[in-house]
Amino acid sequence: MNTLTQIIKKVFNKENIDENETFVTLIQVALENQEIKESLLNILSLDNFNRKSALNTFIEHMTFKQAPKKFVTAIACLIDDAVAQKALKILSNS
Repeated sequence: MNTLTQIIKKVFNKENIDENETFVTLIQVALENQEIKESLLNILSLDNFNRKSALNTFIEHMTFKQAPKKFVTAIACLIDDAVAQKALKILSNS
């Protein structure tokens, strides 16, 4: 396991995230890909109600399009307010 993965897991300190390597990968990819990072920052910068609404719509759309379940699960982690705040902090500070 690389150092960035360990740091992300330690920062989030959530059981469901520890078990979801796809979520950790999502954050890593966002840190490396400006377009993905900006998309996530736009969603994560919304107030809690609108962020959850946007994520739920996105999740429904991805489920309908038969996106990989792991990807949908990774995105769903961002519905949690604490997880979203920490993800926003990590992505904003990079």
